[in-house]
Amino acid sequence: MLARPRRFYLQNRHFSHLLAAWLLLFFLLRTLQHFSFATNAWDLSIFDYAMSSTLRGEFMAEPFHAFGWGSHLAIHFTPILFLFVPLYLVFQGPLFLLHLQVLAVGGASIPLYLIAKRTLQDRRMALAVAGSFLLYRPLLNGLMYDFHPEMLFPLLVFGSYYFIKAKRSVPWFAVFIVLALAVKEDFAIYVLFYCLWLGRKRESRKAGWGAALLSALYILLVMAVWIPHFRAQVHAPPTYEFTANWHDYGDSPTQIVREALAHPGRLLRDLAPLDRVQHLANYLLPLLFIPLLSPTVLLILPPVAVGWFSRIPAMTTFGLHYGAALIPFVFMALMAGLARLQALGRRNPPRFAKCWRWLFLLILTVNAANFKWNLFSPEQYRIIQDYPRLRNCLRSLPAQASVASQSALIPHVPKRRGISMLPEIGDAEYVLLHLGLNPWPLEPERLRELAEGLQRSPQYRRLCGSSSLFLYRKVRD
Repeated sequence: MLARPRRFYLQNRHFSHLLAAWLLLFFLLRTLQHFSFATNAWDLSIFDYAMSSTLRGEFMAEPFHAFGWGSHLAIHFTPILFLFVPLYLVFQGPLFLLHLQVLAVGGASIPLYLIAKRTLQDRRMALAVAGSFLLYRPLLNGLMYDFHPEMLFPLLVFGSYYFIKAKRSVPWFAVFIVLALAVKEDFAIYVLFYCLWLGRKRESRKAGWGAALLSALYILLVMAVWIPHFRAQVHAPPTYEFTANWHDYGDSPTQIVREALAHPGRLLRDLAPLDRVQHLANYLLPLLFIPLLSPTVLLILPPVAVGWFSRIPAMTTFGLHYGAALIPFVFMALMAGLARLQALGRRNPPRFAKCWRWLFLLILTVNAANFKWNLFSPEQYRIIQDYPRLRNCLRSLPAQASVASQSALIPHVPKRRGISMLPEIGDAEYVLLHLGLNPWPLEPERLRELAEGLQRSPQYRRLCGSSSLFLYRKVRD
């Protein structure tokens, strides 16, 4: 059973050592990040609650959206999360999700490395491709931001590509495609175009077109049946969130499209495509723009289009976890672009060999220089010293008591049905806040005013805390 991993290690020692060191480093960094209160209810406790409640028979129920306690599937259709629910029987908790994300992102480098080694027939350049992926700043921005199923996408795309191209295994290709479809509703669109792209090659035509048909049917079911079903359960408007962002163009997709076509100038001003193109440089510059040498880079156009039309700032700029939709296709284009350079270099082998070595070093150096070195700053984790005080305060909370707290503290509060995020307090029996933490979604001044108001209020009594950590209990009549 261990023969295959051992053989892989012996044949790929440098890559194996790099991946093992990377995994250990980011397991540690994510742990320090969590206990330094740099994780949030949005988007960590959302998934923590959703999977925990599923074990109790409430499908993906969580309390952090406007509709109150209800299925997260009414917001985003992410059935891949059901795959991890059984693991919650053993590893339940937010820290498990953070480490799971590290494992998924690191694991994506394995099929990427194997594809690069097979495509380029050069172990060193394959190591440069995989190493650049692990150091890639856009990837790390998503990795270090709470937990998001989108971060599974590179693993699933690289896995599907490896099995259809290297192994010619249609069953395993199909497994990875189905899982990729299940990541999130809009990711099914990217999978559709990816499968159509695979279908243009003779050796993957049948599998590609079959998977494209499956993707199209999946998109129709999600948008026309499943999302409306779950939104009706929580009494949310049937309009999909993406469409609702264009309400100034109309109340339905048909009205929006008609208004956009009737006033193209207005649409261009709203989209500001020239302003947004610069954000793509963050994805291409660290790879020396080599992906642009291959038409494979066109696979980024569907996620780019969805991002630009989303009207969500972080999504239009492909920041944080939103870049996960672009990253696998950018690296596939990188490998194709390197293969083109390799083919051109065969015309002058001696000169090419020297340039190839420098290219190997340059790709790694640029990505190492662009690495998030601030992750090693002790200042990032200074506030971890407040964790023992928080733990002492949490002992004052009865298991079933309702609590209102700020986003950065909620992942540390034991799960309960009666939980709400500040500024909403409602009838919460306890209010927990920390003035030294990220106050989002409040402004710092608003959080301080709230703390001062609770201190003066005869309805609340302070139980414990420090100069910046406060736990208040509502005084019973």
